[in-house]
Amino acid sequence: MTKQSDVLKVDGIPIISANFNWSVGFLMEKFIKALEKKKILASKCPKCGYVTVPPRNRCPKCSAKMEDGDVIELSGKGKLTSYTVAHVQLDGKGNWADLKEPKLVGAIKLDGADSTIFMPIEGVDAKDLKEGLAVSAQWADKPKGQISDLKCFKAA
Repeated sequence: MTKQSDVLKVDGIPIISANFNWSVGFLMEKFIKALEKKKILASKCPKCGYVTVPPRNRCPKCSAKMEDGDVIELSGKGKLTSYTVAHVQLDGKGNWADLKEPKLVGAIKLDGADSTIFMPIEGVDAKDLKEGLAVSAQWADKPKGQISDLKCFKAA
């Protein structure tokens, strides 16, 4: 609960406020902290070699456990494998809101990775997008160690 005015009071229903703290896990925490240094981390499975970004504690291919020593750094360059044009977005209240301008969202396979990540694509028209387009990471002007530090990808 952020402030009292945000609480919706309804007669007959008790208001319960529960605050939770949870961890994203040590590998994901390391990934997020590395974004502040404009670095993209992945995990490389010690058993089968599958590279997952962001890093995971279990390999999605063979389920082997991955540790801190299995973390590698990727270049931030990759290829577009697929994309979509979004005309709506969630408004934060569970509803859809129309976008003033369509946004492009791409499935990107980073160089050295086996998995894909889904990120906004900027600086290119949808008609110019194609499978295999070379893209590179674009960073926030002042990274703060947050997911939003990795702003988008642009055509390389």
